[in-house]
Amino acid sequence: MRLTCPPCGEIFTADNEDALVAMAVEHARKLHDMNLLEEYRPDEFRALVRRENESYWARIAHLIPDGQLKTILDEKLCEREREIVSYVVHGFANREIATRLCISQRTVSTHLVNIYEKLNVHSRAELAAMVRATDRIIEAALRGKTSQEYGPFVHINNPKTR
Repeated sequence: MRLTCPPCGEIFTADNEDALVAMAVEHARKLHDMNLLEEYRPDEFRALVRRENESYWARIAHLIPDGQLKTILDEKLCEREREIVSYVVHGFANREIATRLCISQRTVSTHLVNIYEKLNVHSRAELAAMVRATDRIIEAALRGKTSQEYGPFVHINNPKTR
């Protein structure tokens, strides 16, 4: 299952609905300072998740031959590094990241040096651009075959109609 975060466009995947809902709720709490379960009734939020998943996997099955969808972040970074990347992409400073993760600023800096080296990037902006591009590769591939809107993307067949 998958879900796109409406405020930031980050894409979550999980094996089941409960795990996906938990990931989305935690993401919104940590990075957007909002409680999704106060914004939506639980059944309403689950319906949103189901709607997004109804046709998604059928449309991309041919793009994932072995059934596993992994990004460069999954392949090269450990879980803590991916967590730090999420905070960086959402604009948090090292001090804020350290406070939220209960680690020192020096540890955050060390993780960032390792992340930059593993991903061959040289700045926070470059890191954020890489993550955003990675999150949207499949979405962009699908965009060419349909006029339906998905997440933060806008499909343009005829620019004059916008």
